[in-house]
Amino acid sequence: MASDHPLIQSLVALVAAAPKPKPWSTAPLTEQTLTVLKRECETPSEFDQIFSRKHFWALYKAGQIEPVVRTTVGGTLVALLHDKEQLNEIPWTLWSTILQLYKRPDGQSYTIYFCAHPALRTFPTKKHPVTPLNINGGYAYPCDSTCVFIYRAEDATRVLIHELFHAACSDDPHKSLDDREAETEAWAELIWCGLMGGGDLKKTVKAVIDQASWIHHQNRQLQEDGHMKHTGQVVGGQSSNPFPWRYTVGKELIWARWGLATTADTSNDKCEEHSHSLRLTFHPTAAMKRLWKVSERSTIL
Repeated sequence: MASDHPLIQSLVALVAAAPKPKPWSTAPLTEQTLTVLKRECETPSEFDQIFSRKHFWALYKAGQIEPVVRTTVGGTLVALLHDKEQLNEIPWTLWSTILQLYKRPDGQSYTIYFCAHPALRTFPTKKHPVTPLNINGGYAYPCDSTCVFIYRAEDATRVLIHELFHAACSDDPHKSLDDREAETEAWAELIWCGLMGGGDLKKTVKAVIDQASWIHHQNRQLQEDGHMKHTGQVVGGQSSNPFPWRYTVGKELIWARWGLATTADTSNDKCEEHSHSLRLTFHPTAAMKRLWKVSERSTIL
């Protein structure tokens, strides 16, 4: 990929000029926050098929866990964790920067709810369709800063970026749901690559190439193994495409339109090593985990 690609240039400039991370401080669990948490955890969802919210809410009601509440410039994180060691798996500095990048014109800060369920994104057996059980991990309400909900630990940073697009009033109402989601996902993964590059041009180009390869290999497996087909059940509202087109093939079409999909290395060993994985961004390297100060076992980055 040419390092003078305008999107790459803009991406590097965006990250290099991004706000510096601000400190996080412990905050109380307010009655209003608890009310929203209760509402979301007790409301059935066609997307949370790992039943993460139900699971963590049951642990909380049984007195086995307490929400961890931290606040910083731009937002508050309400985290339900299996153990306190997971605090070291959250990229606090990166999430602080992301929240500031998505600053709303009205100045409202975001409330992020995070149920750090360990279930990984994986392909089902051959010929079986991918469902939200395999791939989904969060949601938000359009133009609503009060509830961004992430319910799976793996790839949570990319989910945060994706859902903040919705919460920041960036949805185009003139596009179909599938097209909106595909475009949002395409941008989320590109911005994730920029953040993994840390504002360095060479590292950012490498991250985008690796991501293009990841997308290519994942979508090829999705189609060749019969995982994407109409099942008669529409997931997430009206759709003319089989699930999960919007997060996979549809997203790749947008990368192709941008001139990024052609950078894929079709023999990328990294993709073969994780051929079972439906994580939508490639698995971060040890250097990336060091850059963003998370433990080696973290899947959240």
